[in-house]
Amino acid sequence: MFVMTKRRKLICVTGLPGAGKSVFCDVGKELGYDIIIMGDQIRKEAKNRGLKNNSEILSKLMIELRKEKGKNAVAEMCKEEINKLENNKIIIDGIRNIEEIELFMKIGEVKIILIRNTSEKRMRLLQERKRSDAPINIEEFKKRDEKELKIGIKEVMKKADIIIDNIDLSKEEFEEKTRLIINNFSE
Repeated sequence: MFVMTKRRKLICVTGLPGAGKSVFCDVGKELGYDIIIMGDQIRKEAKNRGLKNNSEILSKLMIELRKEKGKNAVAEMCKEEINKLENNKIIIDGIRNIEEIELFMKIGEVKIILIRNTSEKRMRLLQERKRSDAPINIEEFKKRDEKELKIGIKEVMKKADIIIDNIDLSKEEFEEKTRLIINNFSE
C-alpha cells in the first residue's frame, strides 16, 4: 500500500544580521515549529575544527565551506538535521543564497520571509545579544554585511514571499506581526 507522507512546511528566514530573525524563530518555536539555525551548523563545524567562535573566523569558515562543498553546503548540513525531525513544521534561520532555497524546495513547501531593519538598530541588537560573534565596531559590522551580500543573500531577498519591516516596531509589535504570518502559513 502506498502511503503519502505529509509534506513539510519550511519557513526560510533571511535578512542581514541583527534584523530580528532570532525573535521570529522564538515566536515560531512557541507556535510549535522546530527551528534549524544555519549559523549553528557553522559554529558546530568551527568547534569540530578547533577554531575560535568569533565573527571573522565564522565568516571565513562559512565562505570556505561553500567553496569546498558547493553553495548549498550549509543547507546540506541542515538537511541532515531536518531529516531527524518528526515535526513537519520547520523554520530555517539564516538563508544566504538561492542554492539553499532550491535544496529546501526538494524537502518541502517553502516560504521565504525577509526581515529588514536599519543598520543602526541591527548593530545595537547584535551587540545587545552578546554572542561571541557580535561585531566589535562599525567597520567589522559593515564587513560582515558585505560578506553576507557576496554570498548571495541579495538574490534571496528579491525572492521573498513576505517582507517584514522591523524598523519602527517594538519587540512586542514584531512578535505579534510574526505570530500572524506564521499562523497564516500554518493553515
